[in-house]
Amino acid sequence: MNELERIIRLLNKTFDKGAWHGPTVKEVLQNVSQEQAYWRAGTSHSIIELVLHMTSWKLFAAARLRGDESYQVAPDMNFPEPGSLSWAEACRRLETSHNELIDAARGFEEDRLGELVPSSSFRYTYYTLLHGITHHDLYHAGQIQLILKANHP
Repeated sequence: MNELERIIRLLNKTFDKGAWHGPTVKEVLQNVSQEQAYWRAGTSHSIIELVLHMTSWKLFAAARLRGDESYQVAPDMNFPEPGSLSWAEACRRLETSHNELIDAARGFEEDRLGELVPSSSFRYTYYTLLHGITHHDLYHAGQIQLILKANHP
């Protein structure tokens, strides 16, 4: 197994099943109800906003892996307002964005992992981008668990 395959495996394990650290993203979200999706802890973003935020950044990473140097996460995409979007649809979009990321990673050339991602703001490699999106998912999964615990009677 090469390094890119190991990263893809890590992305899938932390998102879906088999993570050693604790609950995966999907495990954290699986029992969240439509009502709970709008819960916050203090002034935090709601659970649904966090899921849509995670979706936006997975799509960003997939676009960059596919060579789209102009793709940006616009301010309204960073923490989008869910509007009339259902919780089930938000979760479906997250799953779809994850699958797009995995497809883009599978199509990426491993020997490019050390190359810099085109960016006018930051200097980071594709290796860092892929590990970073894993860390990003887990950070927000932890936030969601804290929101659920803060609102549980």
